[in-house]
Amino acid sequence: MDTIQFELNDKQIFICEEHHHVLKFWHQFRADQPYLLTFDYHTDLHRALQGYMNKLSYTIKPWKNQDEWDLEQSRLLSAMIDDQWSSIDNLKHDEHIDAALKSGCIKKALVYSHDSYHGKPQRVYCINGNEDYDGQLVINNSQSYHELSTVINTTELESRFRLFDLCIPRNEWLNNYILDIDLDFFQSRQSITPPDDSFFKMLIDNARGISIAKESGWVNKWREEHDPELSVEFLLETLLNLIQK
Repeated sequence: MDTIQFELNDKQIFICEEHHHVLKFWHQFRADQPYLLTFDYHTDLHRALQGYMNKLSYTIKPWKNQDEWDLEQSRLLSAMIDDQWSSIDNLKHDEHIDAALKSGCIKKALVYSHDSYHGKPQRVYCINGNEDYDGQLVINNSQSYHELSTVINTTELESRFRLFDLCIPRNEWLNNYILDIDLDFFQSRQSITPPDDSFFKMLIDNARGISIAKESGWVNKWREEHDPELSVEFLLETLLNLIQK
């Protein structure tokens, strides 16, 4: 498991290659029931272990209904924690948020992404949809950018974050949250070095802990499509410098 945990600027930092490994870090905060604030190109909101369980069902089809499926999902998640995460790779890259909610690691998830979950199951509330917020445990705030360099620029980011406030007052999560960052959120070097990063820096400084998924395959894809000098090393160094300053 390619992971590392350390302290930087009095804050616990966790870095991994594959995004679902962050669950191991998030579980350390379980007693405080933090919110999760995640920056990601994708939504990563599939049901926990659905890939693994679907593979099992091709041969033995052991679940007669959704209640039995949910019970088995709960059993597998508990076993994953009890076996010290040796079976964590039964999760896929996009199943860790649901796993965190189902295992009680976090209270709710605020997902800030390029992709949208609109039109998918109602367990996720999409701010850009027409429905009123109904207390869902996941809120997806998806945004499209014409200029990649503006994704964390303070003026744009602070304005777009006000959409979260329509669902949950900011003071309910701002003093108790894990900040999760998938490096694929940044598609160019300019996207992580805006003229004004003060709002993003505030989110860093207020976080209980910070998890970072490198997801090198996606960063390499953005290098080919958007910025030939983009690299995981550049993004990680820039982000750690921002945490430290």
